[in-house]
Amino acid sequence: MSLREKTISGAKWSAIATVIIISLGLVQMTVLARIVDNHEFGLLTISLVIIALADTLSDFGIANSIIQRKEISHLELTTLYWLNVGLGIVVFAAVFLLSDVIASVLHAPKLSPLIKTLSFAFIVIPHGQQFRALMQKELEFSKIGSIETVSVMAGFTVTVGAAMFYPFAMTAIIGYLVNTVVRTSLFGFFGRKIYRPGLHFSLKSVGSNLKFGAWLTADSIINYVNTNLSTLVLARILGASIAGGYNLAYNVAVVPPMKLNPIITRVLFPAFAKIQDDTDKLRINFYKLLSIVGIINFPALLGLLVVSNNFVPLVFGEKWQFITPILQLLCVVGLLRSIGNPIGSLLMAKARVDISFKFNVFKTCLFIPAIIVGGHLAGALGVTLGFLFVQVVNTVLSYFVMIKPVLGSSYRQYIQSIWLPFYLSIPTIVVSAALGIALKGHISLGLLLATQIAAGALAFIVMLLLSRNALVVEMKRQFIRREPHLKKRSV
Repeated sequence: MSLREKTISGAKWSAIATVIIISLGLVQMTVLARIVDNHEFGLLTISLVIIALADTLSDFGIANSIIQRKEISHLELTTLYWLNVGLGIVVFAAVFLLSDVIASVLHAPKLSPLIKTLSFAFIVIPHGQQFRALMQKELEFSKIGSIETVSVMAGFTVTVGAAMFYPFAMTAIIGYLVNTVVRTSLFGFFGRKIYRPGLHFSLKSVGSNLKFGAWLTADSIINYVNTNLSTLVLARILGASIAGGYNLAYNVAVVPPMKLNPIITRVLFPAFAKIQDDTDKLRINFYKLLSIVGIINFPALLGLLVVSNNFVPLVFGEKWQFITPILQLLCVVGLLRSIGNPIGSLLMAKARVDISFKFNVFKTCLFIPAIIVGGHLAGALGVTLGFLFVQVVNTVLSYFVMIKPVLGSSYRQYIQSIWLPFYLSIPTIVVSAALGIALKGHISLGLLLATQIAAGALAFIVMLLLSRNALVVEMKRQFIRREPHLKKRSV
């Protein structure tokens, strides 16, 4: 199997596993939101946000440094393995000992036992990280996807099953630990067939890995702040319940595209790298990718924005009704973030990741005051407006700071590539909104929501079929070409 075939196959398996994991996560979150008290749900989301930072620090980019290296010796692997284990123990101790301080700063005393329990994951996680990296290096995505799906299902089963009898945040924490133990055990079992760590240790041999990991960790911390600061600010200012509601909306509108879009861009990265010296060709393909990502994300997020006033009470329950305007604003945030994903592949292909890092630092300097001021002035809605403001600035400046230096002057193409998916989504917005107004109070909430979603999806499909845009026509031709091929195979 060629590298291209392996990459495409890997993307397929990654997509399947990611969709399953996202779906299970959304179902679990929905179940917990309905049966767990608002305050308990908020405590759970805050504790997971804090653990996400500790997770970033415990890995220190070591897994990615292994993947990046073309050749790596047994001594280096063994040293990195034990270094990872040592970092995990240090992070465990730090999180466990600081849990009371963190809970005090966030004005949530009940947070402490949750963080302490979660901290034990850092003793377990490092024993599987290196094996996952080695599998990824060998493009064994089907095996990785299977392991991660099985582990998520194990955690999901424990969490949902236990929550039915014990509806508290701790049940989800136990479920997370079950997920961690199962995932680490499976990666360890299959990974040791590739390589077994020895008892050697040479810090000098892994200097380049640590330097690479330090830059990745710095970038990850900046991304963490840009992603999670909102929840922590709300937890301190307005309490766990409001923070939990905000996080609930964030997980619906922003997280799914944030996890799915990189699969598309990961596949295109090698293709971009091959044509990096042909700027005209690279420009054409980049803007095509930008439009395709928009076509995938815009109708879903704009449709969710329109139906959110029915979606929230039906799916999460009346007690979460206050997050409706937050969800609507976050749909726009998710939409703008989605079209920013392909830029990373472009910069990596041109070896200009330094631009991305510097721009992320600038964005963080803008993001922190916007979130804090917004939270103090208008609570959860103010935080969301601050987030949206930063995202709009990011979308405008991305062209001037990251795209133009690499592709040259092409602002008109940039605007057109964003306008196309928005234009195609207009019927979805109009039809869904009109049905919501016309049928409100005449049919049940569930039937109304289902009608809005079905009609909006149908309107988008009709718009695609009628469109004569060159890119849309090209996509339709590709689909029609494959259909006869699939029929022949099935005969």
